[in-house]
Amino acid sequence: MTDRFDAVVLGGGPAGLAAAAYLLYAQLNVALVSPDLGGKVSYPFALRDVPRQDTVWGATLVHELAQRVSAGLHHHVQDTVDSVERLEDGAFRLALSDGNAIEGTTVVVCTGVRAQRLFVEGEGKYWGKGLSYSAISHAPIFAGRDVAVIGGGERSIAALQILIPLASHVDYIEARPQPVADRVQADAVLSYPRVNVFRGWEVQQVVGDEFVTGIDLVGINGEVRTVATEGIFVQFGLLPNNAAVRTLVELDRNGHIVIDENCATNTPGLFAAGDVTTVYAEQVPVSIGEGAKAGLSAWQFVASKAFKLD
Repeated sequence: MTDRFDAVVLGGGPAGLAAAAYLLYAQLNVALVSPDLGGKVSYPFALRDVPRQDTVWGATLVHELAQRVSAGLHHHVQDTVDSVERLEDGAFRLALSDGNAIEGTTVVVCTGVRAQRLFVEGEGKYWGKGLSYSAISHAPIFAGRDVAVIGGGERSIAALQILIPLASHVDYIEARPQPVADRVQADAVLSYPRVNVFRGWEVQQVVGDEFVTGIDLVGINGEVRTVATEGIFVQFGLLPNNAAVRTLVELDRNGHIVIDENCATNTPGLFAAGDVTTVYAEQVPVSIGEGAKAGLSAWQFVASKAFKLD
């Protein structure tokens, strides 16, 4: 017989922990499905002449939430979910990666996103040593320095808007051109005096010593060039981890789960929070707030089931 819970939370990061904390506070029977608790909240970052520092606001709160949830959680399923199916009675069946399954009256999806990488030599070596995947998280550290943005769509234009007032110079390598909603605004950003645009160049590798010092590029004519820089922001669009529920929910054009002001999806009883949704900010405090809201909504959904007439 498959175990059925009042609520199942997918993801143990900031949003998932906040949702689980509220559901446990409601004394519901909760299962949290995640390989670990806390997610990737420790992103220490360092630059030349800048001491190594924790740049994630809210990391302490996440650790406190993890301790609170761990203390009250009786069903931490250290696995991932392959698929979620809605049953005839309105509940959900979740197929786990290990071949087992669990069921939930309500499900809260907090599976986050993953950054698109370059997959070039030096990328992994210099992550956190001048190379970042989030301008909104690390841009202020680079005030007065030369930086480079590698991208080709909305997220890279947004990164440029953040960095231009801070950096002394910005090189923009349009590695994977993508359409943008406001082309006029994008062109205005790209024509700013401190921005140098590279089109038709491919990133070969990230170079440096202890920290990033440059990017090796190759042109369409075979020309090789090294662009000197102290910081690199890889700013392709984020990839929402939506695979388990993509057949049940509405997605925007980038794959984020569409939610309303209560974190509800278009499927009754299925809620979502954090960066996997259309309310994404790449910031821990925002994810915690959205997770709390989703947990409260799921709690209310479960409570309302007791007053349904047959």
